[in-house]
Amino acid sequence: MAGACKDVLADIIEKFGRVRIIQRPLPVPEGKIKGSWRVAAWVAGGLVFDDGGRVVLVKHHPETGWPDEWVPPGGLLEAEEPADEGFRREVREETGIEVKDLHVTRIFNNAYQEPSGKRYPFYFVQFVARAATHDLRPDDHEVREARWFRELPSDMAFRDDYVEDFAQWRDGARGRRGSSDRRGGE
Repeated sequence: MAGACKDVLADIIEKFGRVRIIQRPLPVPEGKIKGSWRVAAWVAGGLVFDDGGRVVLVKHHPETGWPDEWVPPGGLLEAEEPADEGFRREVREETGIEVKDLHVTRIFNNAYQEPSGKRYPFYFVQFVARAATHDLRPDDHEVREARWFRELPSDMAFRDDYVEDFAQWRDGARGRRGSSDRRGGE
């Protein structure tokens, strides 16, 4: 898996340039970490804006393990899948829309940690993108609702992780972010 981690990271750097990596433990209750979970998994997700500055969020079915909270679309990368392609796929699966103008804003080097000390590390690649299509058609198996929002709702999971991105990108700041930004395709 170490080779796969380096491959994903190298691909991100090649396409988007160097990005901020934030290390953090995420305390979880005992028994949350399942033995079948892949070690050092890569996850991609993020905010998708329409031309009016709204952002799309989803709510998953309870049996998927998510609480009743709004979350940005995203999910696990498939084997050997680049992060940008995985983000595009997850957004398509969870909302039915296509994305363009992708940017990576940060990578979280997360680790779920149980009170006993058991850890599950994973990497989360946080994107912002623009919607290329706008008709929401969520995948009924995983997502129970997809909706456009003008503001980030108070009951949004990981809301604090997205406040900065939302503020910078909502009003079209993507073109003013500086010349060092690289884009992952249109």
